[in-house]
Amino acid sequence: MASAASVPVGGGVLVDMPGNAQLLVVQPRSGEFRAFNPACPHVGSLVNPPAGGVITCPLHGSVFDVSSGAVRKGPATSGLREVAVARSGEDLVLA
Repeated sequence: MASAASVPVGGGVLVDMPGNAQLLVVQPRSGEFRAFNPACPHVGSLVNPPAGGVITCPLHGSVFDVSSGAVRKGPATSGLREVAVARSGEDLVLA
């Protein structure tokens, strides 16, 4: 899926998955990796990778917590859907 080294601490990357799907993989703190469906729950537009500790939807400005995906500011009324990932050596894989 992605290498751990490709995900910056405090940031994240969009990863292409099979079947035209994408995941947003983040590393909120050193060694802590999480992944989210990058479709904003408001209208499904693609969110931006984290900046300044938050994930932002460029379409309507919803803001999500980088650690949990929880909504911090609407118009979205729910957070990003988490996808389980695990570290296997230097690689991140679906758990």
